Amino acid sequence: MLLTSLPVETAKDARRVLGYYARRWECEEGIRLLKSEVRLERIRTFNWTAICRLVLLSVLVMFYLSWLLERHPNLAKRLITFGRPLPDQPDLLLYRLLTGLTEAITACMYVRRPLL
Repeated sequence: MLLTSLPVETAKDARRVLGYYARRWECEEGIRLLKSEVRLERIRTFNWTAICRLVLLSVLVMFYLSWLLERHPNLAKRLITFGRPLPDQPDLLLYRLLTGLTEAITACMYVRRPLL
């Protein structure tokens, strides 16, 4: 059940509102990923140039993960499976994808083989 100020009279209206809610949740998930994994919230001690570089890096990380999910869903699924999170870690898609990508890169570094 969702609480909304939008008028909902038909099933089509309900699906539209649910779509808005799901999209907003994806945005919240992305912001949470940037804050926890990229440490975007710890900018108090940085100078302006460092803040700009960190924000640019954060945008590139989000762009790459989104591109990977959209353009290569099979690869994204394999990476998510490769980096299964521990039970106490969040089950959010971007976290799992980032964990799998990190695990794959780390494994390739240890065996000294190319990633692809």
